[in-house]
Amino acid sequence: MLPSICAYCMLHRHQTFEEVVANVRENSGLKKTPFFVFSFKESYSESVRRKLEKSISNIKIEFIKNQLPKFVKEKDLFYNKTHLDYVRLKFPKSRKNYLHMCDNQCDVPSFPHLSKYDIVVRFDDDSWFKEKVDIDYSLFDSNKGKMLASAHFTIDDIPKRRETKIGFFEATEEFCKKKNIKPKFNLLARAIENKDMELYNTIPWHCGNFDIYNMSAFRSQEWKEWIDFIKGTGGIFTNRWSDIDIIDTFLYIYFEDPMINLDLFPKKYGQRKDNQGIIHFKRNIFIRILSKLKKKLKSN
Repeated sequence: MLPSICAYCMLHRHQTFEEVVANVRENSGLKKTPFFVFSFKESYSESVRRKLEKSISNIKIEFIKNQLPKFVKEKDLFYNKTHLDYVRLKFPKSRKNYLHMCDNQCDVPSFPHLSKYDIVVRFDDDSWFKEKVDIDYSLFDSNKGKMLASAHFTIDDIPKRRETKIGFFEATEEFCKKKNIKPKFNLLARAIENKDMELYNTIPWHCGNFDIYNMSAFRSQEWKEWIDFIKGTGGIFTNRWSDIDIIDTFLYIYFEDPMINLDLFPKKYGQRKDNQGIIHFKRNIFIRILSKLKKKLKSN
């Protein structure tokens, strides 16, 4: 019996999205697969959402909430840490919704609809295949213990990028100590045992723009405990911890060798080159006025 499969994306770059979906479906064997798309209301209008849903077959597009945890204060958000080069150069306040995106993306089962599928394919709104590829979406059946496949893997060899991981290694250490767990993935186990950040930075991380998730990984009590712990630290919002770090570290804690490298980049897969600007969110004046009115009504 073939596994049930769907694909999903968080969408902001809507202008070229029809072409992106057509490219992904045509070249990765997902022509008949249902696509689910999630966005924040600041990304585009309701009329754009309806137009896209009408023009692209077998797709459902929904707006999702971007709510800050009550225990996280605005002054502590990542974009206020202007002593960091990464923040000064690449992360102004207008990128606040990127933090909300990380908060959503790190917990795949929390998205509507996805948890009922065996396999979930994640793609980005700038994903782009350069040719047709033959992907076996039942690959986890023949690769026991594998939980995630990705177009390619990277290591954190850029110092500025490490500024988005501040405190994450220590949080991982704390979790493992609290649960009395030795990570099953050898590199992570050695890094934690020796408190070796340099070794930790050599761990391979999935690319995050074309990935295949074995959803059984997210149905365990271990996953719930991990994601509750991570979200409870507030580090996603205060330090810009990414979904890639959060998902991969969980898999490296509980599985000996959980990843499959599809090895598609750069010859067969990349990103659409005409749509690579940093995403900034600007709320229109109507939404700002409406939000202020709602706050006043709640306070009365």
